Amino acid sequence: MVKRLEDIKGVGPKLMHQFRSQGIWSIYDLLLRFPKGYENFYLTDLKDIKHKDSVTLECVISSDLSLHRYGKTPRVTFKCDVDHQTFDAIAFGKGYLVQSFKKGDLVILKGVYNLYYHQINVSSVTKPEKRLDLKPIYGLSDIYDKTITNIISEIYLHQDDSIYEVIPEDIYRSLNYISRKEAFYKIHLPKNEDDIMHAKLRFKFEEAFFLQLKWMANRPNQMMREPKAYDIHQVRSFIEKIPFELTKDQKEAVNDIFRDFKKNVQSFRLIQGDVGSGKTIVSLIAAYAIMTAKEQVAFMAPTELLVNQHYQFFTSMIHDFKILRLTSSTKNKEKEKTDLELNHYDMVIGTHALIEEDVKFRQLGLVIIDEQHKFGVEARQQLIDKALHKDVLYLTATPIPRTLAMVVYGDSHVSAIKEKPKQRKLIETQIIHRDDMTPLIEDIKLTIAKKEHVYLVVPAIHSDRLNDNMDTILELLNTYGFHHVYMLHGEQSKEENESSMKKFIENQGSILLSTSMIEVGIDLPTATMIAIFSAERFGLAQLHQLRGRVGRSHLKSVCYLVTNGLDHERLDVLKKTQDGFKLSEFDLKQRGPGDFIGLDQSGFPEFKFLDLQTDYDILLKAQEEVLKLLNSSHFKTNPKYRYLNRFINEDLKL
Repeated sequence: MVKRLEDIKGVGPKLMHQFRSQGIWSIYDLLLRFPKGYENFYLTDLKDIKHKDSVTLECVISSDLSLHRYGKTPRVTFKCDVDHQTFDAIAFGKGYLVQSFKKGDLVILKGVYNLYYHQINVSSVTKPEKRLDLKPIYGLSDIYDKTITNIISEIYLHQDDSIYEVIPEDIYRSLNYISRKEAFYKIHLPKNEDDIMHAKLRFKFEEAFFLQLKWMANRPNQMMREPKAYDIHQVRSFIEKIPFELTKDQKEAVNDIFRDFKKNVQSFRLIQGDVGSGKTIVSLIAAYAIMTAKEQVAFMAPTELLVNQHYQFFTSMIHDFKILRLTSSTKNKEKEKTDLELNHYDMVIGTHALIEEDVKFRQLGLVIIDEQHKFGVEARQQLIDKALHKDVLYLTATPIPRTLAMVVYGDSHVSAIKEKPKQRKLIETQIIHRDDMTPLIEDIKLTIAKKEHVYLVVPAIHSDRLNDNMDTILELLNTYGFHHVYMLHGEQSKEENESSMKKFIENQGSILLSTSMIEVGIDLPTATMIAIFSAERFGLAQLHQLRGRVGRSHLKSVCYLVTNGLDHERLDVLKKTQDGFKLSEFDLKQRGPGDFIGLDQSGFPEFKFLDLQTDYDILLKAQEEVLKLLNSSHFKTNPKYRYLNRFINEDLKL
């Protein structure tokens, strides 16, 4: 049994050096370099061939092979017979064919057919005994694909034991997947298309299985607790006083939360609502119910601006419970913390200040985390750990593709709010070139004349490389004589930003020049216009969030995407749809899963086979098997699951 790659027949020092330069040091490293594709060598039926078809023919060379040289490229010509037909064959750059083949040889010839010359432009000539129906394509620098195939065939002949099974046999057999070792050899040495399909299905399931295992094992434990003892009559009375009717999606989300509250296990739920869909009112109703159960609520938001907005909204709606605002600028902070611990406050709304060690609760029953992807995993957990029962609501205005949400939270823990309130109007979206700002300037003038508010967003405060930064846009506004321009950015102090925001809101017909820090939370009904400069530099989801700062009322609103002409196709996608869930699917395809819900902070893997958009059924099967495994009484103790337990707790490579 061969143990080392360099001991395999055909692997000499030169080839080993080439392997190592491309990160291949062992047999297993080589086996993990899966083919990028396959070249088809199925024989072509002559009656089906058309002009410029790619063909594979078994034929007899019926003439001598002639070598011609024009410039540096040799050309070999010969005739070949197939089923009583004679074709002219021409092969460029393959002078070696003259030495390798002769008249009368039976060969497999592959190339492109030219109907008008009855000629085949040859790409390869092989002997029949060496023909593979499917030739793996690896694309490794300076190493022939055939060389890799020969080496893997040698590995197969020696029954190499580098490939270990990582999924319990009873699981993959029950789902009709092949073994891991069989999958490796079928992917590298396929006899037909079915071999490739079965190998890929096995690897897709394997990736889905370990993805689910990592997430399911590390998500919040649903510990037993008594059902939440909320006062349903008080809650119904509160909902009736809300000055507008909830949308169908909002009602469904509220029902999902209350079904969680009625269970005898701790709950966690993701409420994902598209921009302007009204997810905050859903969290308000949930918080009110917990307060009627005599338990406290903690609501954490990523910015002080957002905290202030939530505080104003919650206190305007709730009058029979006491709510505390807690940020770094809270006055009498020590007294407020003491009062919170003594249960003098029923709810606290705050920033990261909530995770400080001296912030304590008497009976924290519900944690709500807004824009939860803005917080690190550790920060979220620090607040959750302060809860008595660890019931959690995650809120996000960044819609997450269904499969991705299911992977992380499970289908039963996700509520989606897609429907917009009836009074909201669609936001007109226009793409304009940076060189022609006239339409934008004219629209700013009209908007200001109507006493409405304008947002202008730039990707940088100062920049030598970007034309669109705060300095240049401010200079542009001054050129056109715009007054009442306020700025919001990271170089200003918190007090300066709060003052700018206050003046902007109070002054009708004013402009806020800002970085992307306004992307979440600002809810100003009279904001009807936003222009995003260098729009091609922002992610699609972020552009959608920024666009959502306008269109918050019945007033007509517009979003300008100002670009230098790059990335027009992606911006067109934003122009054509205002459905954040459709945009999230596009972003998932373009940018991968790491951009959603803070997954990049948690080492979300790259997949070689699994597709989060199309392999929903495989993900669901994997999730079912993982849940059965984790819930089994012997999972932690049975030696056959030792590897899986190590994978959960360590960073093992498959």
